[in-house]
Amino acid sequence: MSRDLLPPERRGNHDLPPPPGEHRDRTPPPLDDRAGSWEARHQRGTDPGRLPAAPRRTPTTDPQHDLTTGPRDEPQREPRREPTAQPRHELTAEPRRELTAEQRRGLAAEWRRYLRAEWTKLRTATETVWLVLGIVAATVGVGLVVVLNIPCTTEFCGGDPTKTGLTGVQLGQAVVAILAVLAVGGEYSTGMIHGTLAAMPRRTGVLAAKAVVVTAVIAPAAAVAVAVSALAGRHFLPADASWTSVLRATGGSVLYLMLIGLLALGVATVVRNAAAAVGVVLALLFLFPILAAAAPDPTWERHLLQVGPMTAGLAVQATTGLDKLPIGPWAGLAVTAAWAVGALLAAVIALEARDA
Repeated sequence: MSRDLLPPERRGNHDLPPPPGEHRDRTPPPLDDRAGSWEARHQRGTDPGRLPAAPRRTPTTDPQHDLTTGPRDEPQREPRREPTAQPRHELTAEPRRELTAEQRRGLAAEWRRYLRAEWTKLRTATETVWLVLGIVAATVGVGLVVVLNIPCTTEFCGGDPTKTGLTGVQLGQAVVAILAVLAVGGEYSTGMIHGTLAAMPRRTGVLAAKAVVVTAVIAPAAAVAVAVSALAGRHFLPADASWTSVLRATGGSVLYLMLIGLLALGVATVVRNAAAAVGVVLALLFLFPILAAAAPDPTWERHLLQVGPMTAGLAVQATTGLDKLPIGPWAGLAVTAAWAVGALLAAVIALEARDA
């Protein structure tokens, strides 16, 4: 049945079934008939609910026109900006933050407290006094024995009297090492190190305070022992040597003993056992000359004497025949200083990495 012949209430609903006895014709009408009827209805105005059809536009090939919307306006594009070279920003270091006066006073007070604590512990230890006296006795005693056993019947004796008088430094350094080791190893053996680190939490500061106190105790004892030994050598073995070289030998020997103390302090902090630390330090001191004496090649012997902390450091005692030394006086003392600095750096790393 055609849509125009349906009752008004059923014209808009095509899904309702047809009435009984009626069959819906599902064959669509020809396209021309449908188009013609639609245009005819709109031209005659028979469909009141719809607007008149818009006039059909003819397509154009102009790229500026659209088929449906007519002329198309091109968007206004901004002119392309050429990249300009930006000024190069140079990296500048941040301004250094300076401590306030109150912070500086606090750090100074903390540092004084650390020094006072370490000085009190070292001063009240019974073995400290005996070890200080042992440094003087060992250095002077061995030097006198060696000097008195060298015959000299002429006005000027040959050889190197200053170095001969300072022979006792080789034994005095062992006492220095024991003193420095006990400054740390004694606390580890008694367990006092836990209380020390609890009262003074800056571990690097604790180690620095120990180094300063140990050096302050060793320095006067070494100065007295070295001065007496050098004067004894010059008195019993007179020689024509400049006082400049003598002062360099004596002052360098004092510095050498202080560096041995710092080396022993660093080793003791790493090992954490007094007996083992003393053995390690003495092995480092005497191992290289033994290996040099057993080396079959003179080149290897010279290299071993140049890198050993004792053989290189004691070159500062020479006042004659400097061209025959395996290493120069101050260069040899620098080698010993490198050993001491390396031991202290290892001690700092171990102290910060471990619990105690």
